[in-house]
Amino acid sequence: MASLNPVLIDVPMPIRTPRLLIRPKQIGDGASTSAAVVETWDELHKWMRWAENRHAFTAESMEIRNRHVMASFILRESLELIGLEAATGEAVIWCGLHDIDWQGRQCDTGFWVRRSAQRKGFATEAGNALLRYAFGALGMRRIDLTHSRGNEASRRIAEKLGFSFEGVQRGANILPGGKSADRYCYARFDVAGLPDLEVKWQEDQDQIRSN
Repeated sequence: MASLNPVLIDVPMPIRTPRLLIRPKQIGDGASTSAAVVETWDELHKWMRWAENRHAFTAESMEIRNRHVMASFILRESLELIGLEAATGEAVIWCGLHDIDWQGRQCDTGFWVRRSAQRKGFATEAGNALLRYAFGALGMRRIDLTHSRGNEASRRIAEKLGFSFEGVQRGANILPGGKSADRYCYARFDVAGLPDLEVKWQEDQDQIRSN
């Protein structure tokens, strides 16, 4: 992939899996995001630094943030995405690629699933799709994933997706209420060994099917 100003880099969307349509955030997503945050507050408030004040996550505030996120997507600063369940059209997972180093072709990934959609494998499916997409469509060389000590759900996803454990950063994650936790760090460098999954992006022009 030629070296370009990141703004000029093609980012084909949406991403499709058997059960999900994963797309950039768009105008009007604020209300559904607000509802999902409220629904999932107990888990988010435990693990997500940004989940500090429940009353701050109104539909209006989420819509304002969505529009900033849309600008960041256009500038290729971060790719914040929403996964819709294909069968119902309901937003079930918030995920993306963050801290993107386009020159070094490295980034972080992360996700959270609304409470009503948990324990259905959406995080594994979306994570698998994002890895295939990032390595395939975007030419990434390294993708990092981290979680706080005690977050067993995230640890299981990292293991299911074959991330290599790289170590622990003591007290590196800041949690709501000013608490801190050890950060567990993982990385992947290619798609070898990922669980079988059909992933398509940019309609049907590109496709990866695992062996």
